[in-house]
Amino acid sequence: MLEEKDETDSDTSRYRSSRNISVWSGIILTVLLAFLSYILYLQVRLSFFLAPLSLDYDRYTKFGIISDLHLDLKQNSTACEWWNGTYFTHYQSEYGSTGCDTKYDFATVTVDSFSDLIDDVGNVDLVFCLGDFVNHYTRNYVDNRDVIANSSDLFHSKFDIPIYSTLGNNDMPEDYMQPSNSSQFFESIWMTIIPMMNASTDVLAKHRAKETFLTGGYFTLEHSAKLQIVSLNSITFSVRSNVNISSGMQQLQWLSEVLSNAAIHKRAVVIIGHICPSLSLFQVSKYKPNRTMMWKEDYISRYNDIVSAYSGVIKFTLFSHHHSYLWFVQQMQDHESKSSFVSYYVLPSISPVYENEPAFSIGVVDNQWNLLDILNYFCPLSFYARQDKEPKYLFQFSFKESYFYYHDKNHAIVEDIPITNEFLFTLTSRLLDVQDMQNTYKKILYNSYQFLYNFANVSPYQMFCTMTQNTVEGVKKCFSDYNFTF
Repeated sequence: MLEEKDETDSDTSRYRSSRNISVWSGIILTVLLAFLSYILYLQVRLSFFLAPLSLDYDRYTKFGIISDLHLDLKQNSTACEWWNGTYFTHYQSEYGSTGCDTKYDFATVTVDSFSDLIDDVGNVDLVFCLGDFVNHYTRNYVDNRDVIANSSDLFHSKFDIPIYSTLGNNDMPEDYMQPSNSSQFFESIWMTIIPMMNASTDVLAKHRAKETFLTGGYFTLEHSAKLQIVSLNSITFSVRSNVNISSGMQQLQWLSEVLSNAAIHKRAVVIIGHICPSLSLFQVSKYKPNRTMMWKEDYISRYNDIVSAYSGVIKFTLFSHHHSYLWFVQQMQDHESKSSFVSYYVLPSISPVYENEPAFSIGVVDNQWNLLDILNYFCPLSFYARQDKEPKYLFQFSFKESYFYYHDKNHAIVEDIPITNEFLFTLTSRLLDVQDMQNTYKKILYNSYQFLYNFANVSPYQMFCTMTQNTVEGVKKCFSDYNFTF
């Protein structure tokens, strides 16, 4: 009986042991299956996130952006002229090098590359030239006109799509200074840029484009039934301008009327200019004792009021002058406590004079001209100069791929979501988010200054204040909030 009981106990023990093994095996198998399912879920989720970010823009309308050519017709293979007759010696190169303005040979390569890229990406509707065709040392009426004419001929020979231009500070006979015979000067410039626009006489006459350009160097015209271009003479607004305040206000009143008319006729508006109403990160980084905005304060407040009032009409605004890639966005409050925004992009330069690498951009829009992305291309000219090889432009980054945070599961196609003013403000505000601060900060520096970290001593908080406030008092208060002196 005892033996029988022992056998029974032994069988029971083996059964329990076997059952325990089965239970543990089941648990392990369940956990393993759950883990594998989670990995599969992550892969599917990751694919869901990344697939839209391939950003296939073939079906979308595009536009080109090129700025700060600073064409130097006299530069030789080893040196370029700088200020006051001094010269900068560079690597012997047929195409010039960083530290100098744009040599004509490199300008030709740039326009050829730009033209080839436009053919490759397809559906490019127009090109914006954002000013400063002229190099930094040319200082007379005749030479400036000749440089702008050469630039215009270079572009016009390669493109059969409209090219809309604005004037830069170096395009003036004296830097920032409009001549006393402004009408004569502007007429000579008008004759060089008008062929690039491919505009009919009727289109030019509709908004008196030539008349306003001869008056003050600004104009508007309709690119199509859907789109109107506004080209500002932002040099008038500069703190260094010699134009009286009333003339500047006249241009802003004209801008208000243009936007009002566009709103009535349901036309989208794109504004282009050279100098934007902001403080530069360069000033912040160099601890300049007398920091001021690039525009006079009177103009900034009036401009803010106008563009915030018509934020639904203005699709985007493009400036340059900084020789870097950046954006600015300010949240405004109206009398009903409703939020509106003033925003503008700053595009990089072709001229490598500040030892930056040359760059140009392609913008992508939907059929309502809402901005979907900006694609940036750069040329590592310093490398090619040392090798004395023909330079090439390479893809650098997509704004949306660099900065877009997928935040709405109902939008499966990321490229269809416009980059709105609100989105820009939210993106910029990540400079204050401890979890995301450094990631955003490094991307802005990396993309803005094209691999040169000369401005890395600007803190994320200072960068946030500079990018979101375009009045001196606004920046002062913002700096104070984060314990920085202005």
